[in-house]
Amino acid sequence: MKKEKNIEFPDCWEEVSPEEWVMLLGLRYKLMTQRGVSLTDVKRAWCAYVLKSRGVKVRGTEGMLLVDRLADTLEWMWLVDDEAGCISLRFDTTRNLLPVWKELRGPQSHGGDLTFGEFRAATAAMNLYTEDHLPSDLLALVAVLYRFPDPATGKRAPFDPDDLPTLMRDVQRVMPDWLQWGIYAWFARFCEYLLTGEFIIDGQTVTFAPVFGRRDKDGERPSGQDLGLNSILYTVAESGVFGTAMETDRTPLLRVLLKLLDDKQRADELMKRYKH
Repeated sequence: MKKEKNIEFPDCWEEVSPEEWVMLLGLRYKLMTQRGVSLTDVKRAWCAYVLKSRGVKVRGTEGMLLVDRLADTLEWMWLVDDEAGCISLRFDTTRNLLPVWKELRGPQSHGGDLTFGEFRAATAAMNLYTEDHLPSDLLALVAVLYRFPDPATGKRAPFDPDDLPTLMRDVQRVMPDWLQWGIYAWFARFCEYLLTGEFIIDGQTVTFAPVFGRRDKDGERPSGQDLGLNSILYTVAESGVFGTAMETDRTPLLRVLLKLLDDKQRADELMKRYKH
């Protein structure tokens, strides 16, 4: 957290509040769709909003100079490719910055409460949107992840793929497209992190890279959008560890991946013994 004259100001995504994230997505939408709006305008507007939301009055020349100074610190947030004429957000956190929107409840940060089936459905929708950018595919992705709460628990209702058309209507009714894109950015980053990052589970540091360690014909790792999830589903279901394929889909994602990681480590150990 950057501090200037006792003012706390974000210097990474983890320090951005849900309200500040929503504001930023709205400004991003204006940058992408409205002529005459520059990245500098967006940075200044966001900084002014953050200061105001944190109780800092921005007035007069001194206030504008403070906004300008803080706007200059946002290199971590934006990627500018002058050669390609492209501006994009450097979104690189698995923390869910929008856990709640209106009546809808979103997933926990770091995939903590995603089921395997929910993750498979969300990944399929993400793949389609990445390829064709159809609003309906983006809507499907968000509808898989954001649902009304279960009256009994107050948490997200369990995901049922048969309910997807209804879930899509629910999301479309209360969430604008420009905000849905932020959920796509989060989920795409989470998929990428599964291949490269470390998770803390029960006090242990775990990396799932070995689970997705296969290579394509050119020797490259699969991308975040190509995780081979259908193959994983049937492999795990055949083992019967979590029950049928339907029951496996209802199992927490990280639990399934931990089982696969354990199997991979055991197989590697047997191979080492065999070679010796």
